Amino acid sequence: MKKIIVILFLLMSFGLNAQSFGEHSIEHEFHQIGVFNPQWEIEEVLNPVKYEHLTGYFRDELASIIFSAVEEKKVKIYNERKREISLDSVINNIISFEKEHFNINVGKDTVLSYIKKYVSAYQFEEFVDYSYKNVSLNKKIKAYCPYLVRYKSFNGEKNDSVQLPLFWIFPEDAQIENDVERFYIYDTILSVHSLKYPVQMPFASSLFSKIKNGEVKAFKTNGDEFATKKDIDNLFFIENTYVVYDEETEKEISQKSYSDIVPEDIIAIRIGENWSINPNTLEIFKVVQFYLPLYKYDEEHYSQLGVRIYNKSQK
Repeated sequence: MKKIIVILFLLMSFGLNAQSFGEHSIEHEFHQIGVFNPQWEIEEVLNPVKYEHLTGYFRDELASIIFSAVEEKKVKIYNERKREISLDSVINNIISFEKEHFNINVGKDTVLSYIKKYVSAYQFEEFVDYSYKNVSLNKKIKAYCPYLVRYKSFNGEKNDSVQLPLFWIFPEDAQIENDVERFYIYDTILSVHSLKYPVQMPFASSLFSKIKNGEVKAFKTNGDEFATKKDIDNLFFIENTYVVYDEETEKEISQKSYSDIVPEDIIAIRIGENWSINPNTLEIFKVVQFYLPLYKYDEEHYSQLGVRIYNKSQK
């Protein structure tokens, strides 16, 4: 009984704090985001409803901006332990990488221009803050690392690739210039962020409450509007069909069962965002456009709840 009282007290205290401060961090971790767009690269077509990653132009320009600033020594580069490294050591690693995996000899003077189109992933250390008032998400990037990604085979189903982390950028160490025009990337980049204890429940609970009470407008996953509120309510339970054997008729029959989706089931969110970069400090900015809650389907898989929340940034 005492344990229950303590837990209730902690939950009430957390709720008061959330209302007082209005914002809470739901993530701070390292994660890698691919920026390779298979549909563009293979089929040479763009899907206006779903840009999975960056198209070739934006990917190349982003890599060019980063390489130029590093070559001109506008910023310093580091390893993962934040120990400064030289560009020569990075170039030598790339030359060895290409020779080992593809038996290609790359000239030292052409290395960066050669690999530009293969910089297809970035690892970020970033903070994600959530507002309880309007369920908006804001991001702050602390550091990031471009990755050289080389595909030995790519067929859309199974990708055989090798990767090389190049160097880490810590924009906070660079001299801040507010008047510099940023390079904006207009493709939408999708990434998945896991929700972890202790902020998973407050986040999911407030999200469920605001959707069900109509405090935030929810859309279908493709951005279309729901016809009725009942369509939204139907998203919060799962219909399962299973086959049982009827001994009387000696036939297999299909039956249905229903189970509620509860806040505890929301284990991640898929985020759609746009990036921009300061060409001098190499600070990358992310603007969250929308996100989709993901629930636990079974022990190994998750599925989309069926709603898209358009971000209402307070900035």
